Amino acid sequence: MQPIALLLALLIHATGPATVAQNLFGGLPIDGIRCDAQEGAVEHIHAHLQIFNRAKALTIPAMIGIPRQGACLYWIHTHSGDGYIHIESPVIRTFTLGQFFDIWGEDLSATKASDVQAPHGKRLSIWVNGTAWHGKDPRDIVLRDHETIVIQNGPPFAKPALSDWSKL
Repeated sequence: MQPIALLLALLIHATGPATVAQNLFGGLPIDGIRCDAQEGAVEHIHAHLQIFNRAKALTIPAMIGIPRQGACLYWIHTHSGDGYIHIESPVIRTFTLGQFFDIWGEDLSATKASDVQAPHGKRLSIWVNGTAWHGKDPRDIVLRDHETIVIQNGPPFAKPALSDWSKL
């Protein structure tokens, strides 16, 4: 195997294809979502994601969807490590939690969210705006303005923080 191909294979294995697309190739589209030089102005919404593993909060990293070289940003991204997801798109369309996780480069299913894994035979507890979510695939959860999504593996379960929309 050629050295470049070997390096690329190791990067994909270690970080996932979305992370490689964001950081090595300068922002290739992910799930049809482009990485543009400026934030889009047609649709501008915010959602808040909180993930807990046995009452301990998982940090949603800053700069998801903003490649290291900073030449572009994906329509779905984070600025800080507080779980607020920014959708700033040049088009009006439906965006999902699964797309956010793909841009992040992390797994999302009914049993796994990033590093949080439900016990064998169990599902993660998912709440959308304070209401239990009983769908089949959390990847299909639509991101809406001022929506709070809480994913938990427990017990014990944490009391989620109230979303503070005034700081956005």
